[in-house]
Amino acid sequence: WNGLSSFVVDSFYSPDFERYSTMKFVWGVSGMDFETFDEYQPDDFPGVAVYEPSFDLSTKEAQEAVLNTCQKLRSLSCNLPGCRGGSNLLILKQGSKMGISCFLEDMRRWLQATQSTSDLPTGPQFLKQLDTFRRTASPGVYGEPGELLDVNYKEEVGFISGRLRYVAVTIRSTLPAREPFGSGIDVRNLVDEFVQAQRATMPVSMQSFTVASDRLANYDLGAELVSGLFTGFAIAGPIAFLVLLLSTRNIIMAFYAVISVASIVVSVLGFCKSAMDYDLGIGEAIAGVIVIGYSVDYVVHLAHIYCEAAEHGLETRDDRSAFAIKNMGSTVFAGAITTAGSGMFMFLCVLTFFFKMALLICMTIFFSFMFSLFFFMALVFMIGPQSTFGNLSSLCCRGERHAK
Repeated sequence: WNGLSSFVVDSFYSPDFERYSTMKFVWGVSGMDFETFDEYQPDDFPGVAVYEPSFDLSTKEAQEAVLNTCQKLRSLSCNLPGCRGGSNLLILKQGSKMGISCFLEDMRRWLQATQSTSDLPTGPQFLKQLDTFRRTASPGVYGEPGELLDVNYKEEVGFISGRLRYVAVTIRSTLPAREPFGSGIDVRNLVDEFVQAQRATMPVSMQSFTVASDRLANYDLGAELVSGLFTGFAIAGPIAFLVLLLSTRNIIMAFYAVISVASIVVSVLGFCKSAMDYDLGIGEAIAGVIVIGYSVDYVVHLAHIYCEAAEHGLETRDDRSAFAIKNMGSTVFAGAITTAGSGMFMFLCVLTFFFKMALLICMTIFFSFMFSLFFFMALVFMIGPQSTFGNLSSLCCRGERHAK
């Protein structure tokens, strides 16, 4: 998808500022009600916004909180790699133009032009004036000079059934709309820290202050997927050990096999970071789950056949290792060729996700083949269990003898 987006952006003209994401800083919305939400038909059955009942912008303190937030947003620095606008600010700045729409600042200009005063009223009079402003004022006349934002006061100031329910301050940020997860999540954290710091200084009626952005929501999704990936690793490790223990019925072999599997996973992810410079993002988190399954495959076959050699009268580690290589080596090699070969076709795909999938599959097969045949088999050849050493049956019998 990133490659296709780059092709569209580089091949068709659009204003440079449209490459940067927008963010809305919102008051009045406390959350979403997903009781009627249908994930299969989200357009027909969307979630419903839950409005904060204590939200009130008609007081002087609440208005000052919004104006103070606008001023701090203008000077909020962002020296992170994810901020690429060239101004070291969170808000995009091009010449004298700044990508911010602060409706209360614009309302002051409107009051000055229409009523010869820039003082904001309070109480019911403020709400009446605010409604008139959002319906009649033109953003091109009273808004921030420039065209970095497509401003609509009716969207930023939400009157529903005659009652003010929410307000929003919109900015055009220096965060590119296609910034990857690895560098974009730091910007997400910066914005979150700003929101929390501002909320702590606001009156009770403005405590619903939050930020909304499609780009930031994607980073939240990515963070959850990355967290899920490591949770999957934590769950899969013990389960893989139990599966290997049941397959080999030998605790030493299961321990050696788990070390090999962990080495494969670390090698694959390390290759993606060091050689390909991939950050651990959404695509890597989704595709990374397959690494665990492929990593176990060849090791468990060799470990099982090593233990099965005892059924053929082979007791020493040398004989068992040779038996495993002779009877399972060609199978492991053929499996590696066919699996990697099938994954290579995705290298031809345009979408970046499938290219990463192909890379992860092929590198997982490569490291699985190398570690299973040249690490795991070398390990059992040198210090593998002999005779009944490490077998669950022998351990159980020994425990019974000690009990007696």
